Amino acid sequence: MNPICNLENIQIQIQNEGLQILVVSYGGSCSNVFVNYLEKNGYICKTDCWHNILCHCPKYIDCDIPIVYIYDNPIKSFMSMKNRMIGLWDVNQQKLSNNKNEVLSDENLLKLMINQFNSWTNITRSNVLIIQSNELFQNTIVNKLNCFLKTNINYFPIEYKKPNTDINNIKNTELVHLFEKYKYEIDTINNFNIPIQNN
Repeated sequence: MNPICNLENIQIQIQNEGLQILVVSYGGSCSNVFVNYLEKNGYICKTDCWHNILCHCPKYIDCDIPIVYIYDNPIKSFMSMKNRMIGLWDVNQQKLSNNKNEVLSDENLLKLMINQFNSWTNITRSNVLIIQSNELFQNTIVNKLNCFLKTNINYFPIEYKKPNTDINNIKNTELVHLFEKYKYEIDTINNFNIPIQNN
């Protein structure tokens, strides 16, 4: 195990770098687009610690800034990372495990995604807003973000662009079997009932 960083002390780095909103995902979930639009609103989101680990932080961390956990259909997200391969498929596994020496594989990536989702969503927390990526393109996201951030957000909803990933036509039989193996976990994420935020 060779950690990317000590997550127990990450709060100090968050404060020193001035991170204002922490956006976390398992990858392939429109998180970079989301962060770009938050930064258009004047928020600092893209700090060094965010790029290095927090963008795909494997577990909930206790910090005193708003956190948005954003996710998408795990198969779609997985295929988005798989199609872009080196620099994403591998690096995201290291971030999702906080381990530079992580043993890389397709199954490992999917397992890490599932574990991260469970860690961030198993408890309702007042400083964590959970959103599914498709919400970014709907009018309801405006009120959801306004209530959570206690402000009037601009530039939302985001204009929808059709993704390059087609999950209905996966030709790789090994991946088809992998998704079948984890069908229960994938279905659980896709059918997750997002808790209503009380702010």
